[in-house]
Amino acid sequence: MSFETRFEITLGQLDTASLRRALADAGVLQNAYANRLFDEGHVVPSPQRVVKVVVTNAAELRAPEGETLDVLFARAREVGLVPGPLELAAYLRLAWPDQPTVPRVTVASLRPTPEETSPRGFYLRRDDEGTWLRGYVASDDWVFEPTEGLAFVRT
Repeated sequence: MSFETRFEITLGQLDTASLRRALADAGVLQNAYANRLFDEGHVVPSPQRVVKVVVTNAAELRAPEGETLDVLFARAREVGLVPGPLELAAYLRLAWPDQPTVPRVTVASLRPTPEETSPRGFYLRRDDEGTWLRGYVASDDWVFEPTEGLAFVRT
């Protein structure tokens, strides 16, 4: 299967405070887990670089019944897709204000802390309230649905 680049995102353009301000200025809504990821210092600027972002789902990664993130990450690596830094989710949220309302899109990133009760990363969602950058908690055995959107970086 061929995975098409959907976005080219420049990372590292803003320091963390400026990135948060840009999200607020764009009217992006955040939940408590998203705020916690920022407040605890897990969202940090990368060296400035352009990354190519692919939006796919578990079914397209050979998981027609859904699968855990660890398995999905391994399958993604086989086709040249890797998790990005946590800041990618914020830049992708800013670049994609017209995201469809379904599905939500989990931005692939490595778990910032080993505790399963801590926020694991971000997902993007748009609903009647607006555009969201939402943090989420998921155990290592949580199964992502086959149609749930996943955003990866192309290597």
